[in-house]
Amino acid sequence: MTQSITFGLHLPVIRFNGEADHSRDQILSFAKKAEYLGYDFLSVNDHVVFRTTNWLDSLTALSAVAAITSKIKVGTSILNIVVRNPVVCARALTGIDILSSGRLFAGVGPGSYQGDYDVCGIAFDSRWKRFDESLQILKLLWEKENENELVEYNGHYYKFGKITVAPRPFQRPHPPILIGSWGSSDAGLRRVAKYGDGWMASAYNITPDKFKEKWKTLLSYRKDMGKNTTTFDNSVVSMFGYIDDNKEKIRNMVKDVLSPVLGRPVVELKDSLLFGSIDECIKKIKAFYEAGVNSIHFWPVNNYIEQIEIFSKEIICSF
Repeated sequence: MTQSITFGLHLPVIRFNGEADHSRDQILSFAKKAEYLGYDFLSVNDHVVFRTTNWLDSLTALSAVAAITSKIKVGTSILNIVVRNPVVCARALTGIDILSSGRLFAGVGPGSYQGDYDVCGIAFDSRWKRFDESLQILKLLWEKENENELVEYNGHYYKFGKITVAPRPFQRPHPPILIGSWGSSDAGLRRVAKYGDGWMASAYNITPDKFKEKWKTLLSYRKDMGKNTTTFDNSVVSMFGYIDDNKEKIRNMVKDVLSPVLGRPVVELKDSLLFGSIDECIKKIKAFYEAGVNSIHFWPVNNYIEQIEIFSKEIICSF
C-alpha cells in the first residue's frame, strides 16, 4: 500500500507512572531517534498544570528539539494561547520557526483543563471568547505586510495599540495554524474553518465515524466561506498507545499508566487508542485513514524508544 498518511510522535513530556525522567538525554535521544527512523514530525502538548501529573514545559522542550534536529517537522499539539497570551505565543512560535529553519507547525487551542486557568487567574468560562480574540491577534501579527508595520487591536479581552512584533516567522506568511477541537459543536468547527489552516482532533475524544462526519462538515464550511479546501489539513493527535501481543500487559498499561492520568475509563481508552497487537493497531489506524485522516500523532506511554521502533518497522510500512 502506498503511504498516503503521515506519522509523527508526541514528545514524552508527561511523566507516566514514573517512566519519564524528563532529562536532557531522554528528550533529545527520543527526538534524534524519531528523525533517524524517518518520522514526519514531532509534537508537544501543553499544560501549565494537569491534575497530579508532572509535565515538562512544552515550548522549552520543543525549542531544544528544534535545535538538535534538521529535517523532521516540529510543532505544538496543542499550545494554549489563551493562558499563555497570544502576543507572547506569537513571539515564541516565531522564534522556534526561525531556529528550525521553517519546520514549525502551530497547533493551538484554549485547552480543556480548568486548572490551567485557575493558576493563571483567568476565568475558565471566558476561554472560547478569549480564544477567538487570540486567533485574530495571532493572524494579525503574522500576516502583516512588512516586518516593521505597526499593528493595533481593540478587543474585549485584549487591547494594544501601535506595536510591532519582529522578526517575522521563517515561513511566509506564517507557520501552518492548526486548531485543536473535539468537533463536538458547530461553533467550534466554524472557528476551525474560519481561522485555521487545518484541524487537530483528539484521538480519545473522537471515533473514525465521527471524524468522517465532522471533516465533511468542516470542508463544507470552508467552501461556504470561500476558503481553500485542497490544502486544508487534518490530523489526529494524542493517539496514546502501547503495542504488544500480551493482553494482560496491555490492560495494565491502560489501567495503571494512562487511565489515572486522563481520568478516563479503561475500556474506553483501550478500544479507541493504539493499545494491542500490531494487527489490532493497524486495523484502528486504517479505520481513521478510511475516514479521511491525513496524519496520526502516536504517543507511547512506556518503553518509548522500543515502542517507536516497533511502530516504525511494523506499522508504518503497512501504509
